[in-house]
Amino acid sequence: MVRIVLKTWILMSLVLAWSGLSSAAEQNANSNPCNVSETDAAGFNSDFSVDIHAFQNFKDTASRILKQEKFVELDCLADRARSGKERLPGGLWKIHLLYQGLRYPVLYPVHATQEDWTGHLQLLQRWVKARPESITARVASALAYLGYASDARGTGYANTVSESGWKLFGERTAEAQRILKEASKLTGKCPEWYVAMQMVSVNQSWSVADARALFEEANKFEPEYYTYARDLAYYLLPKWSGKPGDTERFLQEAADRIGGDKGDILYFQVAAANYVICGCDDNPDLSWDRIKRGFEASEKRYGVSMENLNRIAYLASYFGERDPVYANKILTRIGEQWDAETWGSQETFEQMKQWVSVVAPAAAKVSEIEQTAAANEQRPEGVRYKAAFEKTYRELVQQCVRSDGGSVTQWQGKFKTLTNLGPKGTVEDIRIQSMGPVVSCLGQKLYSFKQENATPFPPPPQAPYWIELRLDWADFAPVQPNVSGNQSSHGFPLFIPRRDFVEVAVAGALILSLGVAYRFLGRERRSSAS
Repeated sequence: MVRIVLKTWILMSLVLAWSGLSSAAEQNANSNPCNVSETDAAGFNSDFSVDIHAFQNFKDTASRILKQEKFVELDCLADRARSGKERLPGGLWKIHLLYQGLRYPVLYPVHATQEDWTGHLQLLQRWVKARPESITARVASALAYLGYASDARGTGYANTVSESGWKLFGERTAEAQRILKEASKLTGKCPEWYVAMQMVSVNQSWSVADARALFEEANKFEPEYYTYARDLAYYLLPKWSGKPGDTERFLQEAADRIGGDKGDILYFQVAAANYVICGCDDNPDLSWDRIKRGFEASEKRYGVSMENLNRIAYLASYFGERDPVYANKILTRIGEQWDAETWGSQETFEQMKQWVSVVAPAAAKVSEIEQTAAANEQRPEGVRYKAAFEKTYRELVQQCVRSDGGSVTQWQGKFKTLTNLGPKGTVEDIRIQSMGPVVSCLGQKLYSFKQENATPFPPPPQAPYWIELRLDWADFAPVQPNVSGNQSSHGFPLFIPRRDFVEVAVAGALILSLGVAYRFLGRERRSSAS
């Protein structure tokens, strides 16, 4: 009896031990199903939420595996990313980032030589030949030929491209299109196939209708692959094939079609592309509030992404009216994890951090004033008072236009003013969100009223009383400029940071409250989709 019990115990122990070994082996296999090396696994699994270099590490790793001709591992990685619709923190599709590491012979910021391109294309051909059913190999090849086409064209204006450059550009784009058509016959499908075909449509100047039809087909294949919307929004910019307002209307329509947080996330993801909003003169007029909502919804749904943090900080610093308060908040979170593709250089990043840290407190004060003015306007007596106040204010602006109207022609769009009134209608404080001789004239008039304790405006409903006006330069008809005057005084920048106001200081002269004249305004960004 004792022998039977002992034998049974030994047998059960062996079974449990074997089961434990099998379970451990299975767990290890599941954690590295594509059998990549420990070095490569580490390169793919950096923490994207805290390390901006994680994105570059991922691409470098994919590029290194390709150069080692580990085609089986690459197909395994791509298949898993596709089938699982895997996303990285912040919502970036893993398959998209994988292709970023496969499409170029050398990665940004290194520039590839012709020898680099030849070797890279031959390498991709070996992959296609070794694994003819691989959709990944063919899409990577098409993307590489599109990169090779861009290399022939260069980054200058169209009139700087030679005839041979255009010829190579067209031939290489056509080869990418041929590869994609061939790939479409394979059993396997890939969302990035449509991204590559959209790039073909841009290079070949497809009609807007055809480009839109391609987007709809792509969106039906994978509705949440936001790169499709990015690329069509880019193509609809007036500098390419669209008309003014096309990009804005398309993005609003695409985001509204999805609706809710996901629609806002799409809106942010499109705006975050540096080839859609480039920090230059022809940025689309997108909704900053919706961009922010989309960013915040993205963080809640997909987690923190250091790349997303850099992009929203950049937009808050450069885009539209600019938002130094929000920029300062995000830049504090970024710390030293600045992104080279977003900022260009560490010097630019550090200067922007310094600028917003100075500007943000004043901008926060302006925001508080705006809220007070908005609350005043909600009351019935506030509506009536604003009408009377605005009539007088506009007359003052028109007086200054008549004295120096030539400068008005340099300004476009709307601008805001904030005025603080005393109990009898005296001027206690002013802020004007614009610049130039007319603004200087207006500020001097209002400051004179303050010094003289004059009452140019009727008594407000209460005091102190902040009132906000939103005026349009187009309403103030320009007069003939004084040709004998000093024209250099008109050389003011056209971009004013968000909530930047000229204000009258207590001591006297006009000052620029939020430091408008900083060197970053109008800095050119790369405007080609990458």
